[in-house]
Amino acid sequence: MIRSGLYILMCLASSLVFAQRAEMLFRNDQIKIGEQTTFILNLEYKNPTGEALIRWPQFEENLTEDIEILERTVDYDEIVDSAYNIYSRKQEFTVTCFEPGMYHLKPIGIELNDSMYYTNPTQLLVQTVEVDTSKGITDIKENYSVEYSFSEKMEDWFKQYWPYLAGFGGLVALFFLFRLIKSKRPEKEEPAPPPIPAHITALKSLLELKKQQAWLTEDKKKYYSELTYTVRLYLEKRFGIQAIEHTTREIINDLKYADISEEDKVYLRKILSEADMVKFAKLKPEDSFGEESLYKSIDFVEKTKKEDELNHQEDRENGE
Repeated sequence: MIRSGLYILMCLASSLVFAQRAEMLFRNDQIKIGEQTTFILNLEYKNPTGEALIRWPQFEENLTEDIEILERTVDYDEIVDSAYNIYSRKQEFTVTCFEPGMYHLKPIGIELNDSMYYTNPTQLLVQTVEVDTSKGITDIKENYSVEYSFSEKMEDWFKQYWPYLAGFGGLVALFFLFRLIKSKRPEKEEPAPPPIPAHITALKSLLELKKQQAWLTEDKKKYYSELTYTVRLYLEKRFGIQAIEHTTREIINDLKYADISEEDKVYLRKILSEADMVKFAKLKPEDSFGEESLYKSIDFVEKTKKEDELNHQEDRENGE
């Protein structure tokens, strides 16, 4: 009994003393000129409500003036301790350097919600390659002759003169196309149909999810991806913001002055954040949450659709 009590106290103490931790490191901190290594940014944080928002530092083509970024991965989450809702989110960059020397990187800030956490400093040693200058420049292998067949000659000839052949063929095609157009009487072009209102497209997708009872599927990631994509596309067409490419936090900031109630803004933040946790942290919410999110999405579209689009829809139906 005493041991059980001590164990519970230790667990509670470890939960209370945990603090967010940011770090950066090179997977191999010693390379030769031109070699590649992986640069890693990592943040461990508590996320009891599932609504934590992380903003990474932005790099363009270089990590520093001499360290170049060749490739980067999308950040991903993993659960470190599910009992205390502790997560680890990482970003990895493939980097290289063509100047020898010791490069010192100062701490970098990672934003978590409204707080900033700084990594440890790190360093990368780039070593030069020794060259034997006593030897002259020589070929790796001796030159040798190969048989040059007729088919290979024709292939090389075609590669050299294909632009002229393509140009001649294009002129011939234009000539016959001109004759064909000239022989036909011009037809009256019908006006292009007006674009479908944003709420019609959104409601069609949402009602299809409702019909399929998609929230009951085992693949929660696919369901929340389809649901939030529909909501993001509606926000982009209805309010003119780049909701498809932006993060949840950027979307909420863009909608700060939009004609949307505070209740709906809270809903948008909740559904988009919950979808992020499902897609990146492998969270599996209850089916009831998925159903509630779908019905709230339908209600949100119904409340925020434009009046002129409603009139436009009626005109189309009367025209038909």
